[in-house]
Amino acid sequence: MTHIAVRLILGAGLVLPGAFGAAQTDSKISGHWQGKIQIPERELTITVDLAQGSNGAWIGSMSVAGSTAIDVPLASVAVDDTGVRFAANLPDRAAFDGRLSADGNSLAGKASNAAGEAPFQLTRDGEAKVKLPPPSSALTKEFEGDWEGSIDAGGRVRKIALKLTRVPDGSAAATLFALDQNMQIPVASVTIADKQLQLLAPAVSGSYKGTLGATGEIAGEWSQGPNHIPLTFRHAPR
Repeated sequence: MTHIAVRLILGAGLVLPGAFGAAQTDSKISGHWQGKIQIPERELTITVDLAQGSNGAWIGSMSVAGSTAIDVPLASVAVDDTGVRFAANLPDRAAFDGRLSADGNSLAGKASNAAGEAPFQLTRDGEAKVKLPPPSSALTKEFEGDWEGSIDAGGRVRKIALKLTRVPDGSAAATLFALDQNMQIPVASVTIADKQLQLLAPAVSGSYKGTLGATGEIAGEWSQGPNHIPLTFRHAPR
């Protein structure tokens, strides 16, 4: 598994979210977990929060220390009495399959992505502190489709693409593409209010805010840490 570290923390090199109060249950899996993924020649420090929401569904978020993957929402969370499986976009999709120890204080298993797999070990460290982005808005016709733009990162121009699609419930889904780096950046939340667009991409600690103008362009700014870079999207040629 020589490449999992690179892909798990790849967002840290890219120059290109609100707390959720989860209902606590007596499940052994609920909690704030801290630990490491053991990869060849190094360790990745991670934190994972798991809880049940008010509707009973399992939710969670995780962070990778030393990277831009902070408070990334978990997907496909499945819990049984002593086991848990979940996935996260870091920004590549990684899957985790773990089992609880007999005393309920540690969780161990395998983390895997397209490059391979590695063992992980987590220790319980208090109550769950799940952080999730707001739910996405309904997608309006004027924002739907493929967009393209570019950013000037320290004198180096990078091409950026944006795809906005409608999921079955009518809400918006989005993906950003850093074309020069051949990287796909998942967007966890899309907010549309009149002509305003906001994207949250916790896998790279990034966000975008833009306004759709009369010319059909979305003019705005990409923010990541201390970096605030102008970014205008135009409809991609068909």
